[in-house]
Amino acid sequence: MNYLRYTGVFLAVAIGAGILVSVLNATMDSVLGSSAQLMVPAMIAALVEGQHHAKRCKVRPGVGEAWNFTWIATAIAIGLNVALAYLAAPLLPVFGRLAIAPFPSQQFIVLLGLYGAGYLICNRLFLGIGAGNQLSLMRSRGEVE
Repeated sequence: MNYLRYTGVFLAVAIGAGILVSVLNATMDSVLGSSAQLMVPAMIAALVEGQHHAKRCKVRPGVGEAWNFTWIATAIAIGLNVALAYLAAPLLPVFGRLAIAPFPSQQFIVLLGLYGAGYLICNRLFLGIGAGNQLSLMRSRGEVE
């Protein structure tokens, strides 16, 4: 698995969604915001990794390999989420809404745990979906049996 690609896709989707929400808020005179900004980047990044694994190896990731990816990708996603929420907020205020709890507080730790559980589920589920979809496509093209 390529964690640099996962990070790049995660950041591209997160920043793209943040810019889109900011533009919509400015043009529609509204205050949009969504928890999708938290989970969708991880979903898409894991989906892309599953597709790339299937293209390269022509099989779904093994259980151990999938869980190794899931744990590492979850740690990356949590780190990126915290960095975007607390460091990128001055550049794109929409990320400031993700930082709803003061950094060292108990509320912060609880929310971090909830986000971590969500990222864990998303990464594991969408890795398999990406690989399965890519393998189905490859079978329909006759590239694998």
